[in-house]
Amino acid sequence: MKKKLILTGAVAVLIILFACAFKIDGDSSIKDITHPYINTYECTCATLGYTDLLDDYEYLRIILEEGGQMKIIFKQKDGKPYQYESTYSYDEKTRELTAEMTILGYRYKQKTTIENGKFTIAMPLFSKQLVMVFEVK
Repeated sequence: MKKKLILTGAVAVLIILFACAFKIDGDSSIKDITHPYINTYECTCATLGYTDLLDDYEYLRIILEEGGQMKIIFKQKDGKPYQYESTYSYDEKTRELTAEMTILGYRYKQKTTIENGKFTIAMPLFSKQLVMVFEVK
């Protein structure tokens, strides 16, 4: 009987420790737990070669929505906002985001990995390197 009480107490302590290891925010939704990549990402760094592109923009955002829909929205300083829609796919095992977009008749496909609510797009453009860093805000 004493062994059963000790074993039950030990199991209870393990369950409590295991439950405390995971913190779920009270404001979290099912989406936050099952599809955390669905979010709005703000561009925090954008360079083309040695030129800082963010100097010319009020904001650059990528919004990943359910169903594989993606919106790219941006507004130049002293300009009007623009929005483009595209599609994406996401591999939950590798955390790889693959997006496709058509601009001026050319189809672009980019792959990147989302880690800690952040991803980087890097590609050659006009013989210079374009680098854009997006983070959840």
